[in-house]
Amino acid sequence: MMKNYSLNRRSFMKVSLAAAGGALSGRPARGADAVAAAVEQAHAELWRRFINQHGQFLDYTALDGQVLLPTPEECQADQPNTLGWWSPIENGAFFGGLYLDALCKRWRAAPGSAAAAEARKVAGGLLKLAEVGETPGFVARGLATDGRSHWVASSSDQTFPWFYGLWRYATSGLPEAAERQQVAATLERVALGLEANGWKMPCDRKGFGHFGDWAGGFAGTRGTLAGAEPQFDAAVRLLFVLRALHQLTGQPRWLAAYRAKLAEAPRGSTKTRLQVCAGGVSYVAPGEPPRYPESPPIWTSASSQGGLKALAEMESEASVREQFQLGLAANAASAARFVVNHKRYDNANTAAFDINWRELKTAWKPQAEIGEAVKLATLQYRAWNKQSPRRLLEADQMRDPLFAAWIVTLADHVPISAASRADIQAALTHFRYERLHTALFFMAECVFEQLRATQKVFGREAT
Repeated sequence: MMKNYSLNRRSFMKVSLAAAGGALSGRPARGADAVAAAVEQAHAELWRRFINQHGQFLDYTALDGQVLLPTPEECQADQPNTLGWWSPIENGAFFGGLYLDALCKRWRAAPGSAAAAEARKVAGGLLKLAEVGETPGFVARGLATDGRSHWVASSSDQTFPWFYGLWRYATSGLPEAAERQQVAATLERVALGLEANGWKMPCDRKGFGHFGDWAGGFAGTRGTLAGAEPQFDAAVRLLFVLRALHQLTGQPRWLAAYRAKLAEAPRGSTKTRLQVCAGGVSYVAPGEPPRYPESPPIWTSASSQGGLKALAEMESEASVREQFQLGLAANAASAARFVVNHKRYDNANTAAFDINWRELKTAWKPQAEIGEAVKLATLQYRAWNKQSPRRLLEADQMRDPLFAAWIVTLADHVPISAASRADIQAALTHFRYERLHTALFFMAECVFEQLRATQKVFGREAT
């Protein structure tokens, strides 16, 4: 029988110390103590290997922390591809944004801990990503060895978590007034650039195109390869940014735009954005190719569940909030069945993981626009999987189950979360985090902190 468990500031320290003591003495931790101990191990491992001195999130490293960062020359030459796919700085804005949410919640649970400094460091790294480009609305994926150079192609999946994490940070109570104002001004500056570009994610090179379109959803200006995304993701992301900007700035124009977009049908849709949000999505199973427009991969779409949760929190009209909650529940039901896939991951597997992404440069060729960049990166994907087969194991059997768990916990839907509780607990305690090469286990901390914030750490369910 699971222990009734709710963490406050004092009990957090007590459990952390008890769990650590149990680990040092060789005694196995049980129940909620085991979950807390596992998440503390994940936290320590993230900070040992995956967050650099600039607060930038790395995708992967060797087990000893070795990483091959791209050089300014490689970024300038568009190598291995203009998107930076398969490099260790591919997802700095994506991962950092979602992880910052967890750090803010960690700080609230234990204000005297190191979480405040950690959150400020990650927030500083995210802000830097919006300072290095020359194109309004551009947010870089990550930074090369000089701390400034970057690839010219970003994406919706980078830009939205960047907004989400910094909004969570700005509204957490952690930053002082001046810093909060700086964050709000940066978010608004990027949003104004996107608005001027028709809510398309621009590349940081004139004429190269865009990669992501929040105004219309699925169809990109250069076809499916250049900006395709589900209408659900596009709708939630646009609505969130507009509503969050009103909350941060108080400017009526952002609220008016939010209300207008809420009632508007996006290009190519017969449903309003509110109806799209209420319908949610049907996620594809781990390892399966996405079936756009409405069946995206769990991990790239999960940030939209975070945005939908935030919209429900900010919305003042009960009827609209209820529609957002319908979408949250639909997504939780879709994702819940994949949490159990964590059991397939063998912590003792010996599959190879090669950090030398530069081998992919043998297939390199010039890319004149974003569609060519995606085609090259897709070709390199096959070689990357052969070179590092362990990457796929961690993606399908660790990454996706943990992202699915986060989608479930965000919904805060009692029947679904109660049914998934045992699977989520098992997933958080299953992995040997020090043996994982990819940083995607940061999602374990996101899951735990979301549960702790709602007082549902594998014990009492709200009624």
